[in-house]
Amino acid sequence: MPYEEYFKAASEGLIIVGRRGLILEAHSKAERLFGYSQEELVGQPVELLVPAQLHERHQKHLRDYFSAPRTRAMGSGLSLAARRKDGSEFPVEIGLTYAPGTSRGDLVVAAVTDITERLALEREARKAETITSLGTLAAGIAHDLNNPLQVIRSRAELLLESPEGTPASEMREDHATIQRQAQRASRIIEEFLELSRDREKVLAPIDINGLVERALQLIGEQMRRSGINLDTRLDRSLPEISGDGVALERVLINLLTNAHDAMPQGGNVTIATGLLADEQHWQHLTVADNGPGIHPDNVRKVFDLLYTTKSGGTGLGLWLSRRIIQEHNGRIDVLSELGKGTTFTIRLPARESSCF
Repeated sequence: MPYEEYFKAASEGLIIVGRRGLILEAHSKAERLFGYSQEELVGQPVELLVPAQLHERHQKHLRDYFSAPRTRAMGSGLSLAARRKDGSEFPVEIGLTYAPGTSRGDLVVAAVTDITERLALEREARKAETITSLGTLAAGIAHDLNNPLQVIRSRAELLLESPEGTPASEMREDHATIQRQAQRASRIIEEFLELSRDREKVLAPIDINGLVERALQLIGEQMRRSGINLDTRLDRSLPEISGDGVALERVLINLLTNAHDAMPQGGNVTIATGLLADEQHWQHLTVADNGPGIHPDNVRKVFDLLYTTKSGGTGLGLWLSRRIIQEHNGRIDVLSELGKGTTFTIRLPARESSCF
């Protein structure tokens, strides 16, 4: 197919950019996509189509691309955003094709696709999945709640039947049991409500090291009192990520709580952050313990809904954690060896790469 026919027939919004970062040509669909006419685009820097706060970073990305060009998807696995003429931003997928030695010099052809509708459908699919899961959860929640409620009821009856004048020291154990079981019931309800709540995610720049520090302020002292040594190895040079700080903090606290519960006699937990050596613009957050580890047959099931190895567990924490990380376009993996410990690794895209 001749170049002109291909250019006209393309389903994506095509934009041709030269080495100097100037737009040389724009497909009619790109005009509609961004709200600019061909005349308004040609000769302008491609940063015209990039969110203003990311102009400088995008210029560096462009220079880096021309220094080592290749045909590829841009920012694979990341959340990319573009900017319209009216200033509004929208999510995109971009394919880059390198065209060296043309009559206009070395070029890159960017194929831009607006994925707003697809992301909306994916959100609806996740919501539908959650609703379906809630039906599955109902019986499990009822069972899990019944256990602590039965204990509370029986201990309360014993207290009511205690003769007058019974020393407080003799009733203290019953009080403590009631308190523990009430906390367990409360935790079950909180996790169930978190699953059923259609909470609007608040996306903002996040320092992943600050996230670790806030989580340790909440749970660190409790872990130390249990004989757990906390070793933090934080890369302070990390760029920010974009995400929901409350949700990500919940994931980290869940991982630390699991490590705490796995080592009732104490142990070591290492929390590390850094850039992934084999994946540019991705960060990792790792929580590793030297506890008893997970049996190989069970490792692949730890993220399954309702799966738990803890007597007081709900089987919701890690399932919910994986869903939160997926909503941040990230991944969470687990490695474990019996007698040596367990390592959870969260991988998240850096915020600076989330641009066209």
